Amino acid sequence: MPPFEDFDAAASAVLSRVFAEPARFIPRVSSQYAVRASDPDRPEVAVTGVFSAGAAQQGLDGQAGGFSGGTQVTSSSATFWIAKAQADALTALPTKGDAICLTNRAGQPRYGISAVQNTDMGDITLILVREEDDI
Repeated sequence: MPPFEDFDAAASAVLSRVFAEPARFIPRVSSQYAVRASDPDRPEVAVTGVFSAGAAQQGLDGQAGGFSGGTQVTSSSATFWIAKAQADALTALPTKGDAICLTNRAGQPRYGISAVQNTDMGDITLILVREEDDI
């Protein structure tokens, strides 16, 4: 393995050991006008990764942009990072529409996957959207 890949593997292992938490990866079948159902061809699996959520603030720019006191939109952003070693162990790769359930958190919150970002180093970042419990 090249030196940079060795360094990346070591750094990922440390990040996972310190910050990772358990979750349940829930593959789902998506179809238009239907509630998402579990995918029978891709079983649920336990996974560990680093969950991150934080506030984000974005200014709305238009033709009159650049002046002080403009409109600001506040939202939150949530991601779940899976290191290469854990991603390689998955039996099925996450896709848009699947879900992640944070099993160690109060109420076991569930997040839908709105986008999947793969890197050339083999790790995966899932862009998440919070789902209501009754879905």
